[in-house]
Amino acid sequence: MVVGHNHILATTLASDTRLIMSAQRRIISITISGLLLSWTSVPRLTAASPVRPPVVRDVDACSLLTVADASKALEVTSLPGKRLVASSPKVCVWSDDSTGEITHRRITLSIMSVAGFQVGKSTRSPKITIEPITGIGDEAYYEMVKSDSPFLFVRKGNTGFSVRILNGLKLKAFTREQEKAKEADLAKAAVAKL
Repeated sequence: MVVGHNHILATTLASDTRLIMSAQRRIISITISGLLLSWTSVPRLTAASPVRPPVVRDVDACSLLTVADASKALEVTSLPGKRLVASSPKVCVWSDDSTGEITHRRITLSIMSVAGFQVGKSTRSPKITIEPITGIGDEAYYEMVKSDSPFLFVRKGNTGFSVRILNGLKLKAFTREQEKAKEADLAKAAVAKL
């Protein structure tokens, strides 16, 4: 009888052990499945609802400076700003010459994305000097190539732009420091309209 009782006890114990192990496996399986499900569903949620970049306003470059702003910087009476390409509001040129000849001083203002602004800021070339400037927009920097007129790049919010004064061949050229100061004044006027 003891042998039978031990056999029943051993069978019951084995059965209980199998049930416990089966329950543990189910718990582990459910836990792993839950972790895998949560791990794989995060990218799907992200892909289904991506973080969208901020909307950039469509800015007309010619609306950012006045004839008075341009005339003061160029030290000649400027004509109203004119789109470089009639169908695109992204680039505007001010000059005292309606044809924009290189013999006349000119201002160019170009609208760009924030990404474009950032790319220029991180340029690494021995021929290009990047010089940060404070007090204009959210951030700004000059980009200078040898003795050419500098570009002033500015970011305000989700809009970037560059402004540049180009010396004409007819009048005495501005010094680099004069160009930088004039570009800074123009950039401040443009930022105020964004």
